[in-house]
Amino acid sequence: MEDEFFDHSADPCAFIVESATALDDVIEQSKKLAKKSDVIIAIKEKKDVEKRLLPSYINAYLRYKEDAMHSNSLSLETLMFVAGTMNIGNAIEEIAANNKRFILFSSKRSLAQSLIKKCRIKKIKEIKLVLDADAASEVAMTAIKDDK
Repeated sequence: MEDEFFDHSADPCAFIVESATALDDVIEQSKKLAKKSDVIIAIKEKKDVEKRLLPSYINAYLRYKEDAMHSNSLSLETLMFVAGTMNIGNAIEEIAANNKRFILFSSKRSLAQSLIKKCRIKKIKEIKLVLDADAASEVAMTAIKDDK
């Protein structure tokens, strides 16, 4: 059976969006729609964040597969990698969305589309997710286990 992470119908995606509803409602709906192995997070709209989305998700996913996460969800783990800290409180304060315009990142396009429809979110721009060579070496390092 092929790993769903590499299923192209489940490609990760990101959008800059505006929500007509309160951000808390969007977050609550995302929790209802997502399974434990799904990621859907709302992130402050910062240009430097965009290039860290895909590598952060891959790093978090590797930790999830290795049962070595620092948090209790793949979404939080991804958020911590994007923020560059393994402290959940610091990550939330640093980059978690706090207004009606934000980046919506999802591990599955269908999951993002469901949330966008359910919460009447307006897509402003799709963010092209690219894994560059520098990010790939960071991801490779995450997969190395300490055998002590």
